[in-house]
Amino acid sequence: MEIGSIFEIDVDNMFRAEEKDFALPCIRNKDYLSRRFFNTGRSAIEYLLRYVISFESNSTVLLPAFVCTSVIDAFKRVGIKYTFYSIKENLEIDIDDLKRKMTPNVRAIFVIQFFGMYQTDYTYEFLKEMQNNGIIIIEDISHSLYTYHPKYIGFGDYVIGSLRKWLPIPDGAVLYAKSIMDNVDIQSGCNDYSMYYFAAQVMKSNYLMKKTHDKKLYLTLVEKANRALFSDYTLREITQISLRYINTYDDKDIIRKRVANYKYLDEKINNIPFVKKLIEYKNMYVPIGFPLLCENRDEIVDYLIKNNIYCNVHWKLSDECKIADRVSRKLSDQIFTIPCDQRYGVKEMDYIVDIISSFKKWS
Repeated sequence: MEIGSIFEIDVDNMFRAEEKDFALPCIRNKDYLSRRFFNTGRSAIEYLLRYVISFESNSTVLLPAFVCTSVIDAFKRVGIKYTFYSIKENLEIDIDDLKRKMTPNVRAIFVIQFFGMYQTDYTYEFLKEMQNNGIIIIEDISHSLYTYHPKYIGFGDYVIGSLRKWLPIPDGAVLYAKSIMDNVDIQSGCNDYSMYYFAAQVMKSNYLMKKTHDKKLYLTLVEKANRALFSDYTLREITQISLRYINTYDDKDIIRKRVANYKYLDEKINNIPFVKKLIEYKNMYVPIGFPLLCENRDEIVDYLIKNNIYCNVHWKLSDECKIADRVSRKLSDQIFTIPCDQRYGVKEMDYIVDIISSFKKWS
């Protein structure tokens, strides 16, 4: 059994003739006037900062200290100043700290909807107050792509979501705006990254059906894809391969399976004393994964890999983030995310629980 790692390509879906307009639950029936697709979330962010929002030279954007380095890199490439704000241990925004950081130069607040969550009423009301006072809200829903709430998600002036973390596609991200965005020409999504990654996804699909194949061959392509991804920062469109998929697939089954798997893990992991759940599930959350905390994070992640369970670490923070916020530093040192996506069911969730439970005996 192998759980996690890259999505294998869903070849059957590529043959579906019927196309429909792509729409996310938190965006439907809301006043977003523009939409554009990109190859990655970082391209979407950089395009927004470079071509959509007009920043003055002294403008500052507030970023959560618990943030992917790709977000920070986009701000650095465009040359926009940023200041970190703190989060709480339950991943809510520390509003008191945010208030302290609200200087006259603050032009925008970057908000992340973490791990399938949406904002609390208190946080939402504060952010809406800032928005009504002219502060731009940039909302990143990459962790909460399919989560729905009528108010607490999908309220930013701009909403960004990475699609490739959720679906069997080689690339993909989306940017929504409440204003009309100018259509600046950017490069095609077809580059070394997307081609290597797509080939690896096809090979993985075949490997899972025929276990006789050499797994190292597709993993070599994954490594090449990742090297290409972090060596080419050209702004690119989504590939036609990915665009076709997102205009033909049905998200209902994806949502149902992810929620069912999460709830099943939620019940079982309560009985494992050396790991701690990071969030408490609420109605309409749709998880990107099951985030856990463990003081021996690196050791347990290595143990899971030895047992063919591949977890993400969201995130290994940069030193500047760790220095800026004690809570973010602690989370970064202890967090790992268990896969519970639409590829899996009860059998795989039971296997995950059994392997995690056996970690202390092994260690």
